[in-house]
Amino acid sequence: MGCFAFLLPIRLADAEIRTITPAGGGTHRVRFILKTYKLEKKNDFSEISAPGLNGEPLQFVRGHSRALSAVLYFDERATNTDVRQPMKNVADLMKVDRQTHAPPVLSFEWVGLTFKCVLESVAQEFSSQFPDGRPSRGRMHIRLREMLSLQELLQEAERQ
Repeated sequence: MGCFAFLLPIRLADAEIRTITPAGGGTHRVRFILKTYKLEKKNDFSEISAPGLNGEPLQFVRGHSRALSAVLYFDERATNTDVRQPMKNVADLMKVDRQTHAPPVLSFEWVGLTFKCVLESVAQEFSSQFPDGRPSRGRMHIRLREMLSLQELLQEAERQ
């Protein structure tokens, strides 16, 4: 965007990423770039081979859980602190917990949306540095995968 940044300012939204299990994992307040927020769902279909036809009939195989992706925005210029630490705090939500032997189950909460999930992927980039070389601003591309128990999935199927 460069020199046109003043014409198209970044619109940010505030959200929380809260640890559900294991208990006591805390809450991380984050800001994300609104235009990057995306909620997606997909299904798998299998093609059935039928000789002599101009196409293949499709057979539903299974549905996938929803995924939420966004770009988190970090700016520590006002506090003169290294931006890597708050970014690391979010990235650490991918680490395997010793007791559960899995990464924590999270809740992404923003304006009426509560999304029970796990942090599936993280990619970090840094865009500005202090004079001493410490990064002051960064962006983190995240992908959260919806986490539903078997019981929740069965209840959802009954409602349909």
